[in-house]
Amino acid sequence: MSDVRSQELSRRDLLLTTAAAAVCLSANAEKIAAASLGNVRGRSAQELARDEDFWIPIARAYNLDGQYTILNGGGNNPIPASVVDAMHRFDELTASQPRPHNYVLLNRIDQHRERLARLFNCDADELAITRNTTEGLNTVCAGLDLREGDEVVLSNFDQRYVQPIVDQLVARHGVVSRTVELPMSPTASDVVARYQESFTSKTRLVVASHIVDGFGFVLPVQDLTALAHGHGAQMLVDGALAFGQIPVDVRQIGCDYYATSLHKWLNAPLGTGALFVKRERLTSLWPLYGNFRASDDIRKFEQIGTRCGPTIAAIGQAISFYEQIGPERKAERVKYLSSLVRDALQGVAGVTVLTEVDESRRSGLARIVVAGLSGRELTTILREEHRIYTYGNFPGPYDGVYISPNVFNSGEDMGHLVDSIKQIAARMA
Repeated sequence: MSDVRSQELSRRDLLLTTAAAAVCLSANAEKIAAASLGNVRGRSAQELARDEDFWIPIARAYNLDGQYTILNGGGNNPIPASVVDAMHRFDELTASQPRPHNYVLLNRIDQHRERLARLFNCDADELAITRNTTEGLNTVCAGLDLREGDEVVLSNFDQRYVQPIVDQLVARHGVVSRTVELPMSPTASDVVARYQESFTSKTRLVVASHIVDGFGFVLPVQDLTALAHGHGAQMLVDGALAFGQIPVDVRQIGCDYYATSLHKWLNAPLGTGALFVKRERLTSLWPLYGNFRASDDIRKFEQIGTRCGPTIAAIGQAISFYEQIGPERKAERVKYLSSLVRDALQGVAGVTVLTEVDESRRSGLARIVVAGLSGRELTTILREEHRIYTYGNFPGPYDGVYISPNVFNSGEDMGHLVDSIKQIAARMA
């Protein structure tokens, strides 16, 4: 056998050995999470949310760097070890020979579509695998046949991500943008009433966040959908902060479109998202990119040129991890962790905590404001002096930091945040 041939076989053996090791690591990481679920019979999600011992093995399924207490789950979440292992394994295979490996991995998109559709409670042919929420929002807003004078209604809470494409529609096509001013700590009835006041006979599209970015307010998207449909308008829900944190049922919501990111709360690789398009809207909604798919084929929204097979394929491990934990258990855990902070900081001088006030609809997100400090300043102090990683860049009357704990966090982490906020507030007094 020639030396060249021997080298080729050695490289192949190394690749296969590495891939096999990655499979083992991936399996072990998932077993770590699964081990916690052995004694859940008869215990409610609310009870388990308070059991720190139950969540320790699940936290160990993440390879955190240990530098910070990470409370930025609503932004970019750390990825479970099983997902990381899969990505490495798939990357090595693709790098060794992009064709066919990258395209074989891309073919897994249909498997993921089926599994995600069950979590969304929709049909698989109503769900596209996108790159992020923003792509989904832009696909819908740009893909509708909106004409001069047609109105798009959104709230002051939704302007950050959807406003740019709406502004483009205004500039290009004469579409009218109408903004609903929602109050801080809005009630469901107040939200519906304010949207109702903004509707006219020309309202064609309504946009609302399922969970409001930076605050954690849960908007009554089911009621808003019924309201929109009653006025002959379509409903687009921004679910960036909802899917993977709380159970999502698009059939129950009734919306026409639901855009989300998988790399946030589902903990899938960066650059993965999903877009639900109700079956009767498929044909009329234009894709962002021209392609040869049939007008009623959900895959027309996925044809964007070459995509990364390893990234797509590793979504499967993220789905498995989420299913092992269970949507209800995860939702209750992050809500409980957030409530520890909310309750401990009530009445602390100079500190304001904003979050969903309706306990039946609460998520795990909240904003903390310390008098005398901007959100950026508070973020910097928490990061550099207390080794806590949050996010804060919300100019306005409630400029503070945005906390969003995840299943890798503990009650001790939340106690550390509470003590740090109290110290900082006392210093500012």
